Amino acid sequence: MATRQRAEATGKPASPGGNLAVTWRGKKFTLPTPDRFPLAAMEAEEEGRHLTALKLILGADQYSTWRALASTAADAEDFSTVVMQELGRGNP
Repeated sequence: MATRQRAEATGKPASPGGNLAVTWRGKKFTLPTPDRFPLAAMEAEEEGRHLTALKLILGADQYSTWRALASTAADAEDFSTVVMQELGRGNP
């Protein structure tokens, strides 16, 4: 979905080239907007390697911080839910 389409669908302003910030378990994580996701992350996601995609999107330092807080599949799902809410996807 294009940035413009996402903005129209979610009612959130488009921010091409910007970043998104989410707070999870008291830590702030900065992510690129979806239009700036690395292609390698998109390929990993398509191959079902979700944690590899997350590592590529967050970067090594933030992934290490996230990994120190996450220890179960439920933790990964919860983080994903927070990120998707910020992106304006999925159910609130």
